[in-house]
Amino acid sequence: MIRSVTVKTLAALVVAVVISLAAGYGRMSLSIALGGIVGLLNFVSLSKSIGGLLNAEGVAPVMLIFNMVRLMLVMGIIFVLIYLKLAEIIGLSIGLTVSFLVVIITGYFNSGKKS
Repeated sequence: MIRSVTVKTLAALVVAVVISLAAGYGRMSLSIALGGIVGLLNFVSLSKSIGGLLNAEGVAPVMLIFNMVRLMLVMGIIFVLIYLKLAEIIGLSIGLTVSFLVVIITGYFNSGKKS
């Protein structure tokens, strides 16, 4: 499912970036792409940590620390992008939302399928 979400997210981000470029928002397009990539990396990292949690016993404190570090890393990346004015807040939000929606929609449609 990770591969499916990755491909679908990248396709949705390409569509969002092309629409933004067609509307004449050059810097916004970069922000959308960066926000989507950060969201996708966060999803992949989260799925790996959940897989590690389900496959091992007694590692809950380690996983808690790992998830906190992951959250701080994502927030730090977003802060640096905004602070250095490499991305716009709205574009990052759109990119993160696109990646989040792809994860939610893919999970919804795959929830009824048997593995």
